[in-house]
Amino acid sequence: MAKHGHLEPSDPVHPLVAKADRLSSEWFYEFCAKCGVDYPDEATPEQQDEYNAGLDAIHSRIREEYAAEKAKQGG
Repeated sequence: MAKHGHLEPSDPVHPLVAKADRLSSEWFYEFCAKCGVDYPDEATPEQQDEYNAGLDAIHSRIREEYAAEKAKQGG
């Protein structure tokens, strides 16, 4: 059990998870700046659709990279 103020080591994060998080965060800030909102749910429904499509594209790209990585490893 962790003591107060002490962090226990955790499982390593897969590089593609870190990449997905980074790309999603970048898209969030880019979208909000472009639309002049603080959060995507403050945008118009059409803009929210664009935001969701951007996230879907990021996740699709990461899934493709993961599949290619697994295929390369023979798994």
